[in-house]
Amino acid sequence: MEDKQLQTLAGQVSYSGPLPPANEFAVYNEILPGAAERLLTIAEKEADHRRKQDEIFLEKTVKMNSIGQILSFTVAVLALGVVGLSIAFSQPTASIAPAIIAIPSILSVIFNFRK
Repeated sequence: MEDKQLQTLAGQVSYSGPLPPANEFAVYNEILPGAAERLLTIAEKEADHRRKQDEIFLEKTVKMNSIGQILSFTVAVLALGVVGLSIAFSQPTASIAPAIIAIPSILSVIFNFRK
């Protein structure tokens, strides 16, 4: 008597991205005619949508950076004004805290304008 063994071979294929590999497009069209064209259309629409979202995000980022620079500059000017007033009223120790606030604010405005 012969012992017959049954062997099972399993495989798995995976891919990443919106489109399957090129050799599978024919299989899609065999199962559902026009499916490959529909997949390409979906991928194109998704790519367009993603580009539009990236543009919107970039515009908002630039706008927020500009607002941040304006606020930083305003804080620096106000802090320098307080430093000037405290020195004018012979209170140099009172100018330490505003100076500590003003210097990083000014530096952040200068270095962000160069980007």
